[in-house]
Amino acid sequence: MTMNLRKIFNASSDTAVFFFLLFTILPFLILSAYVHPSWDDFDYSEMAVKHGFFHSQYLWYETWSGRYFSTAVLSSINPLVFRSIAGYKIITLIFILLFIYSVYYLVTNIALDKISRKQKLICTLSFCYLFFYGMPTVNLGLFWLASAVIYQFANIMMIVLAALFIKFLLIEKEKISYSLIASICLLIFAIEGSNEVSMLVTTIFFLIYFIGDFVTTRKINKYLLIFAAVAVVSCCLVYFAPGNNYRLTKSPESHQLIFSLKNSASDLFKFILYRIYNLPLLIFTVLFISFYYKLISDKKPDEIKIITNPVYSVSMYLLLLFSGIFVSYWSLGTYTPYRTLNVIYFIFLTGWFANIILTINYLYAKGKIKIRLIPEYAFVILCIAVLISFLKETNSIKTAYRDLFSGKAEKFDAQLNERYKNIYSNNSDTVKIDSLKQIPDSFFYYDIGSDPEGKYNKLQSEYFNKKFIIKPK
Repeated sequence: MTMNLRKIFNASSDTAVFFFLLFTILPFLILSAYVHPSWDDFDYSEMAVKHGFFHSQYLWYETWSGRYFSTAVLSSINPLVFRSIAGYKIITLIFILLFIYSVYYLVTNIALDKISRKQKLICTLSFCYLFFYGMPTVNLGLFWLASAVIYQFANIMMIVLAALFIKFLLIEKEKISYSLIASICLLIFAIEGSNEVSMLVTTIFFLIYFIGDFVTTRKINKYLLIFAAVAVVSCCLVYFAPGNNYRLTKSPESHQLIFSLKNSASDLFKFILYRIYNLPLLIFTVLFISFYYKLISDKKPDEIKIITNPVYSVSMYLLLLFSGIFVSYWSLGTYTPYRTLNVIYFIFLTGWFANIILTINYLYAKGKIKIRLIPEYAFVILCIAVLISFLKETNSIKTAYRDLFSGKAEKFDAQLNERYKNIYSNNSDTVKIDSLKQIPDSFFYYDIGSDPEGKYNKLQSEYFNKKFIIKPK
């Protein structure tokens, strides 16, 4: 009887945790129905419409950016190229769902068949909750397509890359398929062509991993060499792009080594200190340590395949975070932009849990660890603590719900739909529009101004096939 009650309680606890986590993700999915294009979204679409896909890639690469992959995506699957606002909302939703699915795919590759589907979903939603909760700027990360493609899509690909790389490390050498190697290479190429932070982090990771493996084994792993070579070549394609060099000339404060090193180290220390002092992260860390130890506790120490000294993995972790911050100081001569901080936070979060796994693996394989498992009821108590913290603190999830329940998101959507309707129905070449009464805090939206020659005014005028679109002073 006692055993049956315990099973019922455990099942109920899992269900309660699952729905709480789902509750934290849901508002972002709903908000995608109210989002609208802004700023660079129109820039990428109008460049593609005006010059065609291939010539627009040439222009971006030669005159502004070496990001060959993200510009290609924004010039092709951007719904604005096809004049579809509804498509913009749909692709925003797709990117959020892709992120959730990619995390689930990674969890599946780590856990294999050791845990149930519900437990995999709980792990997935836990990570997504921590990411959305602590994301420096959700509006730039999720609800602005240009930024989502350049940065968030790179995060998604990095998750899939991690899952495939884990599969590569676990599989027997003779069973490694060419399709797996090709997939990893293509992901490296795509990630590095998306943004500079992801580019540098990916290049450093595969270079150091290859060098570390060679020093340890005294043999050249041809696959690791291929990965490192693809990473380096892709990095060079971005860094030495004519457009990238031209953009750097616009930042006279760039390329100051001592300044960049000093400020990057200072910012990294502050970033880690601020992020560690976070109750949800600490609670989920405790839960994860117990959960992962339980996952491997039925294995023999010599069955652990991925073993790395924590000193090396933590050093790599800090180096990757440092390099992500260093990029902005070196290339722009200024602090890391908020949209880039989203990527650094993603690296921080994934690296945090990766190091927990690697540390437990190492200590377990050496026979130096024995963790007392947390009882099931403690999970519920800890989750209640997370809920209390969630309710008390200002965070992106509460902001998202406030935008929904206050009607701000719906009114924003209605105002812009009415604006589009008036623009299309107006036969004049010059259209005057009303100011927006409110913009949801969860969204990034840069409205046009009163200057008809302003860049954003001109981009929207081209999009709507008008000579001028202006907002009265």
